Amino acid sequence: MGPELDLLVTRYEAGQISRRELLGALTALLLPIPLPPRAEPEIGLARSLNHVTMMVPDVARSQKFYQELFGMPVLTPQPPGVNLRAGSSFLGLYPTAPGEQGRIDHFCLGLDNFDAEAVQKKLAARGLDASIRLRGDTRELYFDDPDGIRVQLQDVRYRGGVGPLGDRDPG
Repeated sequence: MGPELDLLVTRYEAGQISRRELLGALTALLLPIPLPPRAEPEIGLARSLNHVTMMVPDVARSQKFYQELFGMPVLTPQPPGVNLRAGSSFLGLYPTAPGEQGRIDHFCLGLDNFDAEAVQKKLAARGLDASIRLRGDTRELYFDDPDGIRVQLQDVRYRGGVGPLGDRDPG
């Protein structure tokens, strides 16, 4: 943006453009450039940030902290951890190994009509190693993004151990 900005200011100072034209051009320089629309996302459209899971040294202390500050009720206990409701999303709190500091373990995106095996094949075609874990009848898919951040994919209806109809998901 440097050379364009210098040229605009020079032209304004020389009386070649009006103040209104300068402001319009500056506004255009600052607007984000829209990307061309893609026909279809490779994996599927993320419909929700389903949850974030954090590993913490003291689950009870963290639970109390988040409940007191943000009024997050328990969505599901999943010993040794707990899931706290945050609107249509949730925050998972699970214990670290002794002596470890707290950290964000992963985040989960919710997709419509999630098919873990089909997604795993698409990720493999991109050179990404993805693993599927079964929790009750729920398939969870995990992989790392290019920065090493753990990503989980789930059906958009997943609600932290509670099935889409409110029934408990064992495990």
